[in-house]
Amino acid sequence: MSVNANEKVFDLLELFGKTVLFTCMRVKQNTVPDNLYAYAIRHDDDCNGKIIEVRPYILVNHWGTVICKEPIEMTDIGCKFVEESDYRYTGETCRLFDYI
Repeated sequence: MSVNANEKVFDLLELFGKTVLFTCMRVKQNTVPDNLYAYAIRHDDDCNGKIIEVRPYILVNHWGTVICKEPIEMTDIGCKFVEESDYRYTGETCRLFDYI
């Protein structure tokens, strides 16, 4: 199931030192404004809830979606690997129009 980014209340997540929007749902790409970037988050194979990878799209082990104001630099294979020290849930929430 995919959600409309404009209708969702997101969790705030600090990822690679930037504040981004996070949801455990897939977000319909056509609902993300052109000036923002949406990426899929993959969790570990053991299902421990650890974020391990950011990609433009993830089919297996999808943990959620992040929306950010700046693009995330990807490796040559089209992903960005994530260490536990690279992210932190803030405990706050935010709507898309407030984030913009």
